[in-house]
Amino acid sequence: MPDPTTPPTTPRGFSTDDLGSALSEILDHVDAAGWGQTPSVFALVPTAVLAEEAPDVLGGDDESPLTPIEQEYADLDAFLASAIWPDAVVGAAVAIEIVVAPPAPGDDGTPRYVANESHPAASVPDDASEQARLVVGVLRSGKDLALMRLRHQPGEEIETLTHPQLGTELRAALAGTFTPDEPGV
Repeated sequence: MPDPTTPPTTPRGFSTDDLGSALSEILDHVDAAGWGQTPSVFALVPTAVLAEEAPDVLGGDDESPLTPIEQEYADLDAFLASAIWPDAVVGAAVAIEIVVAPPAPGDDGTPRYVANESHPAASVPDDASEQARLVVGVLRSGKDLALMRLRHQPGEEIETLTHPQLGTELRAALAGTFTPDEPGV
């Protein structure tokens, strides 16, 4: 019988709530660094695995089921096209600054946005309304989630939103990093 006081060393089935907690932690991390950042990529690793294999990486009171670990990369598109995650990585996330545009006439209400990567002024549509951060995460199991946090002024309430169609292209690209390439025919 397993000892209940010993943390598991193998990943358990993580929920969308677990993913949401990790994405919220990522939003807080990138918010603390201010605006004007390039996109950030994070590996999501079970905290229990890190506690056993690399306890010096964790703070003393981390109870989150997943721990985001920021990754280095030169080009986001190239990274997403070629990333291969080790087995200990159970998910991945990308945080990116965006500009939110109001819904188009007759639109279904899906949030519209443009990436605000290298030349913010050049990529802002005429009808843009607000700057925001988008963080998209996927789990190896196929669960995914996107959170958007609107830029706020000190003292204003922090507003974090989600929508099932938010960041679908980025969700698919991240999910692809967990799918082995099919051998050529």
